[in-house]
Amino acid sequence: MDKGVKVVGFSCDYENQSEVLQFSRLVRERWHVPVIVGGPQAVALGGPFLQASGALAVVRGEGELPLLGLMQHLVDGCGELKDIEGIVFLDNGKERVNPPPPLITDLDALPFIDPSLVLGKRFRVNTASFLTARGCPFRCSFCYEGGNTRAVRWRSVDNVMAEVRQVLESNPHIRFILFTDDTFTLNVKRVLEFTSALSEYRAKRDFSWFAEAHPQTIVKHPEIIQRMVEAGLGSLQIGVESGEERVLRAYNKKTTPRMVEEAVHICREASVPFMVANIIVGGAFETEESVARTKEFALGLLEKGAGMLELYAVHFWPLPHTAMTERPCDFGMEVLDPQSLTAVTDYPVVRCGKLSPERLSALRFDMGAAFAQKIRDIAQSLPIETVHRILQYWYRYNLHSGYVDALLSTTRYRRFVVLLEDGVIRRACDVPRSEIALWHPQRQCMPITRNGQHFAEDLPIDDEAYRVLVASAGRMTVAEAAAFCGMTQEDFLSVAQRLEDVMALAFCRF
Repeated sequence: MDKGVKVVGFSCDYENQSEVLQFSRLVRERWHVPVIVGGPQAVALGGPFLQASGALAVVRGEGELPLLGLMQHLVDGCGELKDIEGIVFLDNGKERVNPPPPLITDLDALPFIDPSLVLGKRFRVNTASFLTARGCPFRCSFCYEGGNTRAVRWRSVDNVMAEVRQVLESNPHIRFILFTDDTFTLNVKRVLEFTSALSEYRAKRDFSWFAEAHPQTIVKHPEIIQRMVEAGLGSLQIGVESGEERVLRAYNKKTTPRMVEEAVHICREASVPFMVANIIVGGAFETEESVARTKEFALGLLEKGAGMLELYAVHFWPLPHTAMTERPCDFGMEVLDPQSLTAVTDYPVVRCGKLSPERLSALRFDMGAAFAQKIRDIAQSLPIETVHRILQYWYRYNLHSGYVDALLSTTRYRRFVVLLEDGVIRRACDVPRSEIALWHPQRQCMPITRNGQHFAEDLPIDDEAYRVLVASAGRMTVAEAAAFCGMTQEDFLSVAQRLEDVMALAFCRF
């Protein structure tokens, strides 16, 4: 380790608790450097963790002010641990919990990350994340935000956009950004201000973006979804969790299955490119029957959001300080492994009535497999315009989904979109009619004849389309290919258009 390193810090969440503990102990034992730990799971870490990990302190809640105090103490030699608000430390071997600092109300006053101080490359892929607000007014029984953060505080749109511009202009490879706060759509006026600012910047710099939205907000204010799409929204996450109204009430979701269906309909009508949501298997009052009903509801929801919506089956996670973690019996559950030593979100740590962890695990697997199969089935019948849009967002912004996986198994789709986006080929409508005779028709898949039936890869075609596809190897111009087929140029282009409409053919200049 570099001799200039004075302190090492780790961020701890539900999934990496054991890794943080082990790395903290390693750093402390091998290099004798003080370690501090923060992150969302830190609110549940105390004396036992400090003793096992050898960490000096745990920072709970907002970290800026406690971290500043710790740096002044450890690097500058100023102050004492007992005076630093918001930390937990060992005082003569005993856990000491200092009171929290006041919440930071002016989030615009916080500086942006200085990229020159980042070790290594800050963004290794084409995405970057931004938090535009802190806190959440909702009190969902299973959610960390509802159990640990209360007052909502927003950054100004100007402040967020200044950071977005700084990051994107210094990282030209980034094409997709995530607004990761749970309350992005909470303030409708602010959303509209954001969409205007994003649209203005996207006129200069191509990127797409992600946000989360509450179904209630979508239903009450459907107009914001259209504005968000126009401003480059690529992916939207909503809370679904269950198809059972009783369960949603227990979760304190402030939604109903009908409201969720309406929200999905609104988003599909607004042409939201991608939409994602989770279904909890093994949550409040779960039974075999409730899982089956939720599965049926979810499969119907996928049909309503065909080509847009993707659902994930997940287990309940006992996140710290949430109602379901602290009072599981109120939700018909028993937490068998409170420390989640047997799981990293991949295995249930609860019993729900008669449903054992083993059974819950099987139910989740079966539900996830049903979702994946439903998406594959839907992908086969999507309109070609939808197929094109899905793959366009995949190629431009690396937006991935089950639909993308299913569609990319069709060679002509992949070739058509990649070559079109790279400018290698064009559609007929993008070529001046006066020049089209000199362009070269280029097929995007193999012409196949099997048992007397012609195909463009997987797609059945007639004799005329087959002749045009054979002539469209890219070696002849439109005029030459039409003559080869014994057709007029107009007739050739008419058939070529049918093939282009299913991404089997396009045009290149040379």
